[in-house]
Amino acid sequence: MKIPLRDITSTEMSKAFRFGHHGLVIIIKGHEELFFEFNSFERRAALVDLLNKQVEDVQRRLRTGEPEAPSQSKKDALILEELEPAGYLGESASYTDGPRPPPESDTLPAVMFTSNSSTFLAFKPAEKLHITCLTIGSRGDCQPYIALCKRLQQDGHTCRIATHEEYKDWVEGHGIQFTAVGGDPAELMRICVENGMFTVGFLKETLQKFRGWLDDLLETSWKACQGTDLLIESPSAMAGIHIAEGLRIPYFRAFTMPFTRTRAYPHAFAVPERKMGGSYNYMTYVMFDQVFWRAMAGQINRWRRNVLGISSTNFDKMEQHRVPFLYNFSPSVVPPPLDWYEWIRVTGYWFLDDPDDSAEKKWTPPADLVSFIDTAHQLGKKVVYIGFGSIVVSDPEAMTRAVVEAVEQSGVYAILSKGWSDRLATKKNNVHPEVPEIKLPPQIYPIKSIPHDWLFPRIDAACHHGGAGTTGASLRAGIPTIIKPFFGDQFFWADRVEALDVGSSVRKLTVDNLTEAFRAATTDVKQIEKAKLLGQKIRAEKGVDNAVEAIYRDLEYARSLIKQPSTPEHEPLEIAAAGSSRVDGTPDRSVTDSSVNESNQGTSEWSVISGEEGDDRLERRFHPRQHGDRSPSPVPNPKRVSIGSALTAISSAIPKPSLGKRLSYDSRSSDRQ
Repeated sequence: MKIPLRDITSTEMSKAFRFGHHGLVIIIKGHEELFFEFNSFERRAALVDLLNKQVEDVQRRLRTGEPEAPSQSKKDALILEELEPAGYLGESASYTDGPRPPPESDTLPAVMFTSNSSTFLAFKPAEKLHITCLTIGSRGDCQPYIALCKRLQQDGHTCRIATHEEYKDWVEGHGIQFTAVGGDPAELMRICVENGMFTVGFLKETLQKFRGWLDDLLETSWKACQGTDLLIESPSAMAGIHIAEGLRIPYFRAFTMPFTRTRAYPHAFAVPERKMGGSYNYMTYVMFDQVFWRAMAGQINRWRRNVLGISSTNFDKMEQHRVPFLYNFSPSVVPPPLDWYEWIRVTGYWFLDDPDDSAEKKWTPPADLVSFIDTAHQLGKKVVYIGFGSIVVSDPEAMTRAVVEAVEQSGVYAILSKGWSDRLATKKNNVHPEVPEIKLPPQIYPIKSIPHDWLFPRIDAACHHGGAGTTGASLRAGIPTIIKPFFGDQFFWADRVEALDVGSSVRKLTVDNLTEAFRAATTDVKQIEKAKLLGQKIRAEKGVDNAVEAIYRDLEYARSLIKQPSTPEHEPLEIAAAGSSRVDGTPDRSVTDSSVNESNQGTSEWSVISGEEGDDRLERRFHPRQHGDRSPSPVPNPKRVSIGSALTAISSAIPKPSLGKRLSYDSRSSDRQ
């Protein structure tokens, strides 16, 4: 086995699968983890030390441009070349003495975002589009779309963001149209924090309480997207792919975390405490897709028929793997997996500088905050930012107490931003709505909120919840990042920070764990240096510009995926109102519907097992045609298979995807790093 040292991200010691052995995991860019086991602790330690030294040496040479020292085999080859006569190969001297062709990686065109302005203009649409961005969740889920819309509006397009009502003033303050969709982000976040994302407890509570919430989300999302030429949606909003089919408009997905099946990384909602390998990683996506779709398929199909006027669908018919995807994180943080398709783009972060600035007001730092930071640095103290964003916690007082003690024990200065973490707990506590504040020591500066792009370059480390946007901001500043994950993709970003050795993950928030993390982030020279280098790479990226270029490049491809509605039960009035010459002129893609094939071969009968229209537990019985030799054999009394059995069969049948889809990218990715 040969592994390019420049592609090794890091090495991790882990538990071995065999008793009495010691495990080692090598993490490679865009590839699944490699596992090794040693029968000796000393052998493993020696290999880890050797690998780390060689990887650091290669990375240093790449940064400085220092040529690689020739190995002994290369030296021997050069000596043999000098001893060979000019016509040794039977060719002319001009052939052997002429210039050699550059290596393949230098001659192949780059996969993404290397076109000059002339070729870029060839992809730019001539017409001005009305673009809607649909997303739900926290402030961090909405902020990247503000940055994207502001850039698209510079090209003359009209942009609208459809999200929760509480972000209305913020979005409109940046000159972007706003439309509200249903759902209470604070209540949803509380369930996620208390139960974990998509655990048994989460599904039980959400299925009981959020059936009506989902109906409201679907209805308001459909209304918010009327009159749209192009829809860009976070898949967490769940409605976009169906709305695009109903309106017959091109559709993109955009997300802050990996959502496409791969063997390189686990699903962001199913990150294990230790590396489990490519098969586990791929299985997590399959399991999530199946469980998530089964939980809401009934409601969505009823909504499709009654509101959108299109027929029911299933997971396979949606063909989500063909949808063009924009991932707004850095390829230096999450290298694109080798088994992703070419229409899946990792563009870089969509940073929004001065997010709280609007046309009416500009944010200015308090004078005492600037003095606090300057005083700390004059005293030789490190300044750490501590904030958990929009996380809702049941006991914010206990969390604050642990943070204060850790700051005092580690000897750092801290800027503490509590945000609105306790607003839901206060709302539900009718007896004691006011919780007394904990007295903070002088080395802690409290603040409600603060722009990360202003603060992070001025401090030494950041400790936060691991939201995708906040993680990108702290890594961009080039400072060590400490993540205390609570739910969802936060565990994924904590894992990436540790894998890159630019920070640490605090799974359990205790005084000792926080103290150790603060000390490492402010004193570990290796961690500090790696964080600085990563920050330089991220600052050199142009994530928003790359995303706009990807939209223009893949727009015709997205139009080719528009499905012709198959046998709509009734046509909604909104579709006619939303039509335009551009949409009407969009080429349609002929889609083979399984129901059409079956109608050509025989009749099919659907019978509902349960009494509810929204329940998709269906039986299907095929009846042979009365004539012809191509009739399918009847299937009498089909057995009902449990979801658990079906998912077990699915996971066991997962194929190993070929890495050939991006072999050309593999040869180039090393040169770009």
